[in-house]
Amino acid sequence: MRFLNFMEIDMSRQATWFFSIAMTIVFSSSALAASGWDGTWSGAWGGKPEQATSVTVSGKKVVSYSYQGVSHPVEISKVTTSKITYEDEGNSVTLSRTGEKTAHATLHTQGGQDASADAAINVSAHRESA
Repeated sequence: MRFLNFMEIDMSRQATWFFSIAMTIVFSSSALAASGWDGTWSGAWGGKPEQATSVTVSGKKVVSYSYQGVSHPVEISKVTTSKITYEDEGNSVTLSRTGEKTAHATLHTQGGQDASADAAINVSAHRESA
């Protein structure tokens, strides 16, 4: 039977603490990436009110987007702390964070009709979903 000396026990505690701290940071970063975008982000392509659009984010995914008042579900998306990307019917949209409650969106269509929009989180919708 082998007995651990005091130094081995102390190193084991340090390794456990280090692992605990590392895991907390990893999970906190994931939660921040998800919660930092949660809510409905609204804007208008080209700044034109008739081109109104919004994107709804929950957790780490885009749930839906709307264009001119018509909502569409989103199946596949990628959400990071600084950027959101999703595609629908061959069109791709990227939202890049410009501030805590603001983002810039770019649209690339199959037909080459690209557009951009400045977006902001809808604070009242964000509070309702929280």
